Order: sequence, then structure tokens, then C-alpha cells
Amino acid sequence: MKIKFMLKRATILTVFVFTLSALSPLTSFAEPNQVKDPVLEGVLASETVEGIDTTVKLDDSVLSKSFDLEEEVMNLPSINEMTNKEKKLFYQIVDEQTELSGVDEKELFKEAIVDFFDENSETYQDLTGVQSELEKEMESLDNNQNDFSDNQFATIKNTFSDMIGIKETQAAWKIGLSVRVTGAIINTAIGIAVGGGVGAIQSFIISKGKKEAQKIFTRTVTSKLKAWGAKHLATAVGVSVAFALNYLDIGTQIAKQLDKRDKRPNNGWVDIY
Repeated sequence: MKIKFMLKRATILTVFVFTLSALSPLTSFAEPNQVKDPVLEGVLASETVEGIDTTVKLDDSVLSKSFDLEEEVMNLPSINEMTNKEKKLFYQIVDEQTELSGVDEKELFKEAIVDFFDENSETYQDLTGVQSELEKEMESLDNNQNDFSDNQFATIKNTFSDMIGIKETQAAWKIGLSVRVTGAIINTAIGIAVGGGVGAIQSFIISKGKKEAQKIFTRTVTSKLKAWGAKHLATAVGVSVAFALNYLDIGTQIAKQLDKRDKRPNNGWVDIY
């Protein structure tokens, strides 16, 4: 949908807004016909779920005792600093996450995830900044209300309200990042570190065992959320990871569990601050 004020402010954040608008119906807990996520009972070895092989062979370096997932994720390079091999892996993971998202606007979803890992982007590695800027976009819509007819403004506003997960208060718009976007970002970061997509992540969990994997993922996700500017969410990571380890799409499940424990629980989007 082409919207006048969006064309005036063609930034990556605009793309992010459109991306989020495609996601919310898929992630809302209130959706009665929501497709359930695939479950790995106890994360079983030699298991294939929804066509994704969880017995992916990992590099010896990833399986070695010296491999530190937390350190690897914390030190992820920007896209422009990646080797050709790393870039190929990165885009493969992003493509996988885009397909798993189930959104119609796949190119917009893909661009949003890519930009989060691009240091030349305004949204690079900063969840707090993304949410803050999105709030400014919504405030801009209100401030430019006179540019639209009443019907146009109502349509745009309802589109954001129904699809993104936003709440208008007396002071300002409040926006959270979609569970699916947050989950894809987590999966991408971990996937780059272990050398593959969700199948490789599960293979890593299997190799470590659930108990040890829970410790590793809790440390890793906690550190990264703090680095991304979402410190208050870090307190809920432990229990979120414990639950998510039973699922194939661990990133999205972690995001859903964080959503259950944020300021406005179970609304399909994560309050970053």
C-alpha cells in the first residue's frame, strides 16, 4: 500500500514499519486459527521437523570445548566486515528466517533483518533505537493528519493499530517489535555463530544437551539483549530459554516468552523498553 507520508519519509524505518505490519496477525496470541509452531519433544536427535534436518553436521570448531557461543554472538561482524563465506551463510539464514516468517511481504521482512546487521543502517544492533524511531514515525503521522482526508487518516491509523501492535496514549504512541521480527533477529545472530539456520541451532543444542544448552543460551541471549538496548528483558531470559528449547524455532519461542513477561503481556509484540 502506498501511503503519502511514507513516500515523504522514505527511510529504513519506514520499511521496518511496513514489515511489522505484515507480521502481527501471524504472531498474535489472540488469533484463533494460529498455526502452531513445530515442537521437538525434548529436542530429539535424528529428528526432521517440517522438512528441516536437525542433524546438521557442525564444524569441529563449534563443537570444541573452547567454543564460546556468547563471545561469538557478542562479536558478530557487520555485513561489510564479513568474508564472502560469512556473507553467504548470513544471507542463507536470513532467507530461511524470511520463509519461516510466513509473511506476504518477504522482501520487506528480509530487508529489515539485513539492515539490523548492517552498521550503515540506522537500525544497526539497536532494538531500543528501532522502537524509539518507530514511535517518532507514529507521532509524525499524527502531526501530519491535515495532509489526509478523514477517511485516509482513519485507514492508515487503523492499519497500524490492527497490524503492528501499537497503543496510543495521551502522551505518545507506544510500539513494540513483532515477536516474529525479534525471533528472527535472535535466530540470525545465533545461527551465524554456529554456522547455519534453525537446523544447525538444534544440532548445537543436541550436541550440548538441554541442561548445558540452557545455560549457554541464557548467557548468550541475556548479553545480547543488553547490548541491543533491551536490558529490562534480560531478567526474563532464563525461563524463556528453558521453555523455548522444546521448540524448533527457538528464537521466536524466546520472543514469545519475553512477550508473556513484558509490560503488556501476550499481545504479539515485545516491549523493548
